[in-house]
Amino acid sequence: MKFASLGSGSKGNATLIQADNTLVMVDCGFSVRETVRRMSRLCVEPSQLDAILVTHEHSDHSSGVAALSRKFQIPVYLTHG
Repeated sequence: MKFASLGSGSKGNATLIQADNTLVMVDCGFSVRETVRRMSRLCVEPSQLDAILVTHEHSDHSSGVAALSRKFQIPVYLTHG
């Protein structure tokens, strides 16, 4: 299992978790452009994501989720909130 933080703070949060052939992003508080830029540093493309998991609806955890999901057709999992 591999973990990589794309950033953590009041301006945005996102973490990549990979187990075998499954890659999940936990939270996405960055813009699409910033998320893609940060992922590219790790040689990861958004098209490789299997899902985005949103822990809660604060903007620093969720502001980029909808746009990233729409642009790359990534399923999103979250609780009602």
